[in-house]
Formats: sequence, C-alpha cells, structure tokens
Amino acid sequence: MSTDESRLIARILDGHAEDFGYFLESYGDSVLAMISRLVDGQADAEDLTQDVFVKAYDKLPMFDRRSSFSTWLYRIAYTTTVSWLRKQKLHYVSIDEHQQIDEADIDETLAMDSEESLARLEAAIEQLRPEEKMLVNLYYFDERPQNEIAYIMGIGQGSVATRLHRIRKKLHLLMTTDK
Repeated sequence: MSTDESRLIARILDGHAEDFGYFLESYGDSVLAMISRLVDGQADAEDLTQDVFVKAYDKLPMFDRRSSFSTWLYRIAYTTTVSWLRKQKLHYVSIDEHQQIDEADIDETLAMDSEESLARLEAAIEQLRPEEKMLVNLYYFDERPQNEIAYIMGIGQGSVATRLHRIRKKLHLLMTTDK
C-alpha cells in the first residue's frame, strides 16, 4: 500500500470522512467491473458496488495492512457479491470431477482463438458457480497472483491452484459437450 493511502486512511479514521472519496474514485470502476462479471444486471452490480464501499468505510478501522487496500477491498467485494448471489438461489452446472481428461486436450480446447471458440468459452464461463467465475476473472483477466487470490477469496494458496485445475477441466467439458 502506498504511503499516501496509509495517510489517507489515518485521516479518515481521525474524522475526515470526505477523504474516503479518493478510494471510491481510485477503485470504483475496477470493483464495478469485477462485480459486473459475476452479476447479470448493471443496476444490481452498481448497488453491490455501493454496498462494498459502505462496508469498506465501516470496516476501515479493521484494515490490518497485511495486504494492499485494493486487495482488501476486492475481498469485501467478493464476499458481498457471493453472499448476494447465494440468496438468488441460482442453479449452476456441476461435473464429475473424477472423469479422466488428458491435459493436452484441455490445453487444446482452451487455446483455440477463433470467434466461435471464444464465444463457447464465454458461454462456459457463464455456467460456472460465482466462486469459480471469480477465480477465473482474478487469475486470467485481472492477472492477480495466487497469494492475493487466496486472500481475496479466503482460501489457502494451494486451493487456488487446485481449483483452477478443476475449473479448466470443467470449462473443457462445457465447451466440448455444448458443440
């Protein structure tokens, strides 16, 4: 975390609430983008983004500086969004995780870059559970390191790699069975 952000947090905690606007301005678009990848409606994504910043402001005294402010904020966004999605009682696709699939086949399926295969990949990602979608987005699209992903999602770092492997397998199956 930058020294400037540390100073701002100290000022906010000393009663200068107006300084929190810096964080909304700095991170609002990225939090909205992350939530929008998980939630279908733009209005719902905007409402959830607002909830995230309210929670972040309320929890600011608990920010422990073990991570960057943005990583801490993403963790709040993740838990808020997944909690909201669970209340929606949506149904997601599951696969037989014990099915043997050759890694080369998975790599080949996911490496195709035609418009058709990219459309199939996007459709497959939409069928993932929120936790799986978040993992894909944080790792592949936001290019966050595994230790940050583990913190954001509240899981062990080893679990990140294991879950990514399972998700790749699931995406392969979804893409090859929906042809």
